[in-house]
Amino acid sequence: MDLYRGEQIGKYEVITRLSVGGMAELFLGFTSGPGGFRKYVALKRILPDVRSNEQFERMFLDEARITAAFNHPNIAQVYELGEEDDGLFLAMEFIAGQNLDQLTDACLRRRQPLPLGMSLAVGRDVCLALHYAHSFTGPSGRPSPVIHRDVAQKNIMVTYDGVVKLLDFGIAKARGSLERTHVGTVKGTAGYMSPEQVRGDPLDGRSDLFSLGVVLWELVTGQRLFAGETERDEMLNILEAPIPSPRQRASHVSEEVAAVILKALERNAGDRWQSGRDMARALDEASGRMMFDLERRASLMRSLFQAKMASTQALLDSADERKASAPSGPEPAVIVSPDVAEPEGWDRTPARSAADEELAAQAAALSARASAMPEDAATRDVARGPWAVLLLALVVAGGLLVWKLVPALDEDVEPEPTVPAYMDPRLRQFPEPGQPPVPPPPVPDAGSAVAGSGEPPEPRPKEGDKSPRNRKSMQEGRLTLIIKPEAEVFLGLKSLGFTPLRNKTLPKGKQSLRIEGQDGTHRELQIYIPAGGYIEKTLLLDDIPLR
Repeated sequence: MDLYRGEQIGKYEVITRLSVGGMAELFLGFTSGPGGFRKYVALKRILPDVRSNEQFERMFLDEARITAAFNHPNIAQVYELGEEDDGLFLAMEFIAGQNLDQLTDACLRRRQPLPLGMSLAVGRDVCLALHYAHSFTGPSGRPSPVIHRDVAQKNIMVTYDGVVKLLDFGIAKARGSLERTHVGTVKGTAGYMSPEQVRGDPLDGRSDLFSLGVVLWELVTGQRLFAGETERDEMLNILEAPIPSPRQRASHVSEEVAAVILKALERNAGDRWQSGRDMARALDEASGRMMFDLERRASLMRSLFQAKMASTQALLDSADERKASAPSGPEPAVIVSPDVAEPEGWDRTPARSAADEELAAQAAALSARASAMPEDAATRDVARGPWAVLLLALVVAGGLLVWKLVPALDEDVEPEPTVPAYMDPRLRQFPEPGQPPVPPPPVPDAGSAVAGSGEPPEPRPKEGDKSPRNRKSMQEGRLTLIIKPEAEVFLGLKSLGFTPLRNKTLPKGKQSLRIEGQDGTHRELQIYIPAGGYIEKTLLLDDIPLR
């Protein structure tokens, strides 16, 4: 049983929780209407224990206000900004697809590189999305350019129909933004920032194009460009390390394509592409017939993620079945936690509907309230050095706007993405085309010891401790799961990653995990998660019952 199913967030009914990050959680939900009308949405809600974080609330409002006015096929849409007694939530476009991290990992598991034509198509469409944001003009006709500032693989998705979507404008900067940038504060994903972003200099759209250049370099080579042991190392590499041509790492990349990418990676912004439109046109010209059209992109996505697509459809179908079998009359929401009532083209000018205007007005009204809040003392005292990184665990992308089958991006919980044993997981390197992959080492014989299989009594919170963090911890437990050979583990629609899973946070109580083996089998593992506790299991895949 899904603990979140049936819960209400505003006018939306929750189907399942998809992921949770350091600041917010993401749900799949829907709203219904007459004649069988059904609209599925992704719902992002601030976590209970960070609702007092005034800076994050300002950023949350900024995200709503910035993206509410956007209308572009390659940018994920925001439908509604809502407020309940216990916090704010966003209703956003539900995207059935995968982000670029997951796409490249899926190719790695098949021991094949991401097709060059796919990489170029993704890059071209992100260029169009960025050009739209960088040249955005508001309803009044006043230019209101928006700089994304976090263009990275985790924030770019491809739907199962082949459409490219740019996500997470949560740290974007727009004229009139509520969220204040402090001197010495660097925001973005280490390894994908522009040199001027690392230095803390003023940014324009060319900064995003450098970040996209990093993404493209990595997609076509299968390697990390600015890899380092620490975030500081990666930022130093951005400023100082040589930037090799993609052809030095991937001989199948043409000189024309390499030239487009290297121009985006010029450290002097004046030497880069000056607009996303210019870079998109250059990619079109350099790629010739290599670039994948929509049909070929969709075909690739469906071949890589057939099982995940089926899981998504089954989950949506289950919502329909639940409604069909429900008794007449209103159905109470399922409350699962005591601390929360869970809640492209070239055209620059978007069409503004009445709903767009209403949403912008909602954001403006809430923004006025947030702007009156005093700045947090800790925020005012933020480190002034150029290497200080503001660790705002934005829930999107990579984060939480990735609402499909994406593993949660909470660094405290999630392991690094698993790659085949013959790969260096830091470099994520593909074999050269035409070269046979190095075979993975043989899987050692697995033991069958099982620890913690009982159902221990739930620990009680300390007397008088009513903090949201403590109450939340009592709704969850941690799991370490070792299955041999390697398998992917799902809780509902959400992928928890590949085994071994270590210290994975899950809802308390009995849980049904779906296990997908590399042999294509689907199995089901029933497991009990102790509230506030820990359980560890080591199993052979063949010992887990088939579904």
